[in-house]
Amino acid sequence: MVGIPENELNLLVFVLLTCGLCVVYSSRVEKALFWWTLQTFAVSFLVLVQGLYSRELEVIIVGALLLIGKVGIIPVLLGRVLRDSKTEWVGEIYLKRTSSLVVAGALTLIAYEVTKPLMALPLPGFRNGLAVGIALIFYGLLLMMVRKVAIVQVLGILLIDNGIFLAGFFLTQGMPLLVEMGSMFDILVGIVIIVILSRQMLENYNSLNVDHMRSLKG
Repeated sequence: MVGIPENELNLLVFVLLTCGLCVVYSSRVEKALFWWTLQTFAVSFLVLVQGLYSRELEVIIVGALLLIGKVGIIPVLLGRVLRDSKTEWVGEIYLKRTSSLVVAGALTLIAYEVTKPLMALPLPGFRNGLAVGIALIFYGLLLMMVRKVAIVQVLGILLIDNGIFLAGFFLTQGMPLLVEMGSMFDILVGIVIIVILSRQMLENYNSLNVDHMRSLKG
């Protein structure tokens, strides 16, 4: 398969991993949102460039959809909730951000270890990309466990989504357009629901602490 040159691919994979670690290490929600947006821009750029190199229109359309839906719409929706809530800190529980970074580093090593049986991919860049995709899934799960602010937990879900997309992309060397459109629609609907719930939390409690979500049931 014709694709991105090896050095450029490894550089993009390094940027994706660094952005994921920065999300975990961020002390302010605004910075975490910025790093996630930058990471998603890098994902979109990767897909677009891959589509251009391989001259596959379907892959180019997937990259454009990612750019519009996830880099354009989602940060705007979350940014508005963030400004209305005046939330600044990520709400650390169980682990401080330095400890979280150490755990994330260990999870990265585990991701490389668990993907060893799948390392039959043709290019080292693709093998690294698969491991980084799995690492991002781990980072997302970690954020959801050690942060109590709703927007940060949403960023955890979005990190998982980026990780699943990257793992699928590197395993299949390009995802079908229909699959990606369905996945993006699900994510956008989920984000809209979370934004509505977050606004209700702000009206009732003037806080985005997820402990208040239990009282919104029924």
